Amino acid sequence: MSSVPESPTPFVRLSREVVVENPWHRYCMDRYTQRDGSAGTYHYVDIAGSAATIPLFSDGTVVLVEGFRYLLDCWLLEFPIGGMQAGESALSVAQRELEEEAGLVACDWHSIGSFAPYKGVSNEICHYFVARDLEWTAQRLEPSEDIRVHRMPLGDARRRLLDARPADGQSLAGLLFLDRWLACESGGALDCELH
Repeated sequence: MSSVPESPTPFVRLSREVVVENPWHRYCMDRYTQRDGSAGTYHYVDIAGSAATIPLFSDGTVVLVEGFRYLLDCWLLEFPIGGMQAGESALSVAQRELEEEAGLVACDWHSIGSFAPYKGVSNEICHYFVARDLEWTAQRLEPSEDIRVHRMPLGDARRRLLDARPADGQSLAGLLFLDRWLACESGGALDCELH
């Protein structure tokens, strides 16, 4: 149940201009009616979405990938994740990225939640999955990717993600979803309904 009362949308889009477009996103400028009735301008990144996977083996180990992130100029530990193209399903993207980045395929998939990673900058929604019944295959990296694969106990992965400087926000969100899902799987008292 939402704690925010439902009300009409306070802002009305008047126009949209795509300033820059590439295969992954569009940089847009909207004109819209602000709360006081005046016209405002909002610049943002229009992204179809993203999908991330927590690969969970039956022995309790998980896989993290460590990729060099060009914009941050550093190696970053994270769960496998990839961007969606318009019209793609989140699950199909999660399955593709798990194989490409981690060299894994899975037979058992569970949607565990979604969130808005850049709510003031982008309309992107990131969808999270747990993948089980895993088998190794070959990575299929793109030329722009340099990714190392690490399998470790979940507790070690949690510590490494939390202690990383900088930490990957999307992977930290994934840990929260995973905790809720694991509690529900074990019959915990948490609200297990996923929206």
